[in-house]
Amino acid sequence: MNRQRKDNLFAFLFIFPVFAVYSCFLIAPMISSAFYSLNEWNGVADKTFIGWENYKTLMASSDYWLTFWNTLKLVIVTLVVQITLGLLIAYLLYSKTKGLKIFRTIYFLPVVIAPVAIGLMFSLFYNSEIGIFNRLLEAIGLDSWTRNWLSDTRVLLGAVIAPQAWQYIGMYITIFLAALQSIPEELVESAQIDGANKRQQFFHIIVPQMAYFIEISMILCVTGALKSFEHSWIMTNGGPGVRSAYLGVYMYKTAFVNSNFGLGSAISVTIVILALVFTLVLKAITEKIYKD
Repeated sequence: MNRQRKDNLFAFLFIFPVFAVYSCFLIAPMISSAFYSLNEWNGVADKTFIGWENYKTLMASSDYWLTFWNTLKLVIVTLVVQITLGLLIAYLLYSKTKGLKIFRTIYFLPVVIAPVAIGLMFSLFYNSEIGIFNRLLEAIGLDSWTRNWLSDTRVLLGAVIAPQAWQYIGMYITIFLAALQSIPEELVESAQIDGANKRQQFFHIIVPQMAYFIEISMILCVTGALKSFEHSWIMTNGGPGVRSAYLGVYMYKTAFVNSNFGLGSAISVTIVILALVFTLVLKAITEKIYKD
């Protein structure tokens, strides 16, 4: 066996376990979901092939479109909040290195807490009788702002989105801090010598050097929002109706509560398609920015 074949075999032995696990737990279920989405099936009786009927039902469903727009709002809010605040806080921590490790740990702590626990915690915070939010508003004289946050449809979706947008800021702070620490100090020092102020350094030196990390973070943020489930389910069960539900919650209700696995699989396929579309669009936009 020549050298090239040995190297190929060695690489294959390293790649195969990951590929096998990836195929078993991701590729195969995706293919199965695509197949089930073309059938009428309650999980017990025999499957009945109905072609694209499940997708036609979804396109005509007001509940589906409501959860679709809820999910889109979540994507926009998490992108703006998590990426923007993550980048700004990371830069502030990087600029002020004293106590960096302590602050990094504090900001990252919510990320390692289970979303179920965060959802339960905020359910208590939002409680109209004992919740801390209403008590704080009363303490500062804003009694008219108090409300039952998880019942008032005017603020319900925002109240459900807020915990998730807050919880994962620390993850992007950590990613951006690592990116900042990989930037050569000579670049920043050269900019300072040329008279660049902090704002100019940030936008003309720091951000371009972090472009790849920002792109990856945006993709993680979008795909994470598209598969969201725990916060909405724990806090409101997606209710009333599906007013505070995301596509993941609607899929769960359809498949496992209403026992319509065909329609539930169709919803999961649309989530995958959305994730692919968002990823391709983000990559196209960022690549265009790089070229410009």
